[in-house]
Amino acid sequence: MFTNSKLTKSIRLAIAAGAASTVMTLPSFAVAQEAVDEVEKISITGSRIQRTDLEGSSPVISITAADIKLEGDFTVADALRSSSLNSFGSFSERSGSSAQSQATINLRGAGSRRTLVLLNGRRFPGSPTLGGASANLNAIPFAAVERIDIMTEGASAVYGSDAMAGVVNVILKENFEGLTISGGVGHRTNDEGTTSKEFSIVGGLSNDKGNITFAFDHQERKGISDGARDYTKAKASDLNGDGVIQYEETSGYSFYGANIVTPDGDLLASPLCGDLISEYGDAFIEANADNAWGPGSTGCFYGYANVSYNTASIDRNTLYVNSNYEITDDIEWFGQAMFVQNSSFGRYAPPAAPWYAVPVSSDHNPFDEEVFGYFRWVDIGTRDGNTDDYNQDYTTGFRGNLDWNDASWEVYFHNNVADNKQVGEYYLSYGGLAYNEANGIDLGSEEGVANMSATTLTSSKSTFNQLYAGIGFDMFELNGGIVQHYFGAEFMEQTYADIYDAQSAAGLIGGSAGNSAAGERDISSLFFESVLPVTDDVEVNIAVRYDDYSDFGSNVSPSAKVRWEVMEGVVLRASYSESFRAPGLDELNAATTFSAESATDYQQCAENGIEPVDCTSAQYDTYYQSNPDLGAETSDYVNLGAVWDVTDEFGIKLDYFKLSIDNVIQTKSVNSLLLDEAAGKITAFDADADISEETFYLKRLNGADGGRLVEAGTGYFNGEGFEIEGIDLTFTGMVETEFGDFRFNNVNSIILSYDQELGGVVVDTAGWSGQPEFKSVATLAWSLGDHSVAWNLTYTDSTTEAEVLTDPDDNALTDGVWETSGKLDSWLIHNLTYSYNAGEYGTVSFTVNNLTDEDPVLSSSGTWDNADLYNNFGRDIRVNYQISF
Repeated sequence: MFTNSKLTKSIRLAIAAGAASTVMTLPSFAVAQEAVDEVEKISITGSRIQRTDLEGSSPVISITAADIKLEGDFTVADALRSSSLNSFGSFSERSGSSAQSQATINLRGAGSRRTLVLLNGRRFPGSPTLGGASANLNAIPFAAVERIDIMTEGASAVYGSDAMAGVVNVILKENFEGLTISGGVGHRTNDEGTTSKEFSIVGGLSNDKGNITFAFDHQERKGISDGARDYTKAKASDLNGDGVIQYEETSGYSFYGANIVTPDGDLLASPLCGDLISEYGDAFIEANADNAWGPGSTGCFYGYANVSYNTASIDRNTLYVNSNYEITDDIEWFGQAMFVQNSSFGRYAPPAAPWYAVPVSSDHNPFDEEVFGYFRWVDIGTRDGNTDDYNQDYTTGFRGNLDWNDASWEVYFHNNVADNKQVGEYYLSYGGLAYNEANGIDLGSEEGVANMSATTLTSSKSTFNQLYAGIGFDMFELNGGIVQHYFGAEFMEQTYADIYDAQSAAGLIGGSAGNSAAGERDISSLFFESVLPVTDDVEVNIAVRYDDYSDFGSNVSPSAKVRWEVMEGVVLRASYSESFRAPGLDELNAATTFSAESATDYQQCAENGIEPVDCTSAQYDTYYQSNPDLGAETSDYVNLGAVWDVTDEFGIKLDYFKLSIDNVIQTKSVNSLLLDEAAGKITAFDADADISEETFYLKRLNGADGGRLVEAGTGYFNGEGFEIEGIDLTFTGMVETEFGDFRFNNVNSIILSYDQELGGVVVDTAGWSGQPEFKSVATLAWSLGDHSVAWNLTYTDSTTEAEVLTDPDDNALTDGVWETSGKLDSWLIHNLTYSYNAGEYGTVSFTVNNLTDEDPVLSSSGTWDNADLYNNFGRDIRVNYQISF
């Protein structure tokens, strides 16, 4: 076990592990040193047993609140998205999505539903907007954060479902004393005016019986329109110089403009296209669609990127209170309350919706029969999405000590209520369109537009109730000391509802997607953990947990870990854990849902002589079905690691990991369906085929003979798994000189392989587009007197651009060969922060994020295709003032 001198060194290195080791955090460092002699046991993420060793058998990276600010992050979500452990990026605030206000974390690239988020060691429920399965990081108060622990290891044996790729534990402030006021503003150099604002108050009072800590936090960040960046604005040009603009030579334009499908199946620009161009300018263009649709086809395309937003805004207010009170010498009450309100604005282009029967009387229709049309209902106006999320989280309980085997116990009740509402304005009412047509009302008249304009409402709500009881105690003794145990039980209730307005659910709203879903479940759990000090230097940790779900069954999750202190300053560790993920309530219960999903149809490109690297994506009508018979995912996680404190000032951590996930709950994306088609696993149906009994299907204009993709169908199922193998390498150091104190921290994550089944072939996709093999975050901090500077670098490795399955063999799918082409650039972002500590007058900080104003990584055709991995903020300059009393 660690002696006090070893604990002192561990604390010093832990605090040196980030940019927070600047002058602003030196006082807390001193406090930690002074308190060493009083420290006996501390809570470590990944175990319910308190202990004295900071560097345990599980790999944990800690990010302090000061780290977050000095690394240039504006929110908790920003800090986690920029982490090198967020291997393939994660979802962030995005206009055009039903989850526009949400943000998630995706450890190891295994999926956000396989990363468990905790708040003060307690499960933070999934957002109803995200199906009740993924936690919304934008519901976590930034000003109240003390630190964030990231444990990269399976942890279902301790915490239950979802902890497959790891655990993110957000530790909020408690036992705070004093008052700290902070405020700041920011400006993105690619946008106009003030683009961000922040203000917070954190305070605390203590007496000999207890403490109350409170925080108020306000944050605003403006959204970004497509037109504000050259790489996202609508563009059309004759790229190949043949004198003709084809649809694939455009970017930010849509088939939904003013187009009809002729009786022969060709696409034809409306005869009124010229009038629309005269009225709306470059919002409409007329171009050829020989390759995108078929020979001889033309289109009147709409430039949605001229008016839409890609990054949604956030406007968040948070109130947080934490309190504890000593009832007796051995019993303490504790409580926590948190209220978060977040508003978000997103803008989409005017409704893009089919006109199922363009009448003969319409000037858009040159034929003597009704035809199908792809139309942009521009007279209705841009669709504006206004989202308001409300999250309430309450905990109350008791904890204490028993005069028996050094026992400590805890019981609490935890309640969380999320209530999210999204109001969509200026959508198309098909009922209004039918009324206009039946009554001869001009669709472009004021009355006609009013009849067709619709407002949508999506109400997403979830409740989570948790009863918890646990006791830790010592029993038995081995050569290395007393054996510690922990036994606990919990009962959880979860309800989830994502309800769309009746008109949207009935399919009577154009330009809207989605359908209602609702479900509920109960979970009963028992868990046990034990730490066995086999010798003075070797410690074994075992844990097991039993979970019983009311809606799908039960699961047992074991884990075993070993920690060996080879010599002072050198620790070897190894662990094996089994985890699981319960099916999401949306995956079990959702109604069939429509989505316009993007995909790249390489088959049609090949038919039209287009090379894979030049084959652009398009949106296709897609229908998703739930599956009430889903089973749980299961996983195995192996970790082998070494920690070496080279000196008191320098340390190295090296961890090898292998995560294998089986029985994966998944849907087949349209791209996956196209791969199955290429591999001969499915055959496309004709465009007018009856597919009511099908779940996974493709419809093509000419069925199995090919032609344009018309529609796709998919759903949830338990399918093949995947395996991720990699290495994490961390360096920490500090040097004190007469020229100032230098601190360094570098966290590297390397994906050695990412094996998954695609198109009937098991393939290693590490290094493919969206899946970089290497990410690194480094921070160098310097402080001298009242001045400090932090330089943060985040690096994302280059990837391939396109991947295509070639020469598939219907009789031997494994003969298929994946070929990659093109190369996407690596991405290096510099963030710089300078702080001046004016003592009793406060601290002023200046931050420049993305110092060199790097664009996100673009495709060879100049498009920004991955918002999860690369952001489009550009250079962001912020100033912050903080004063404490």
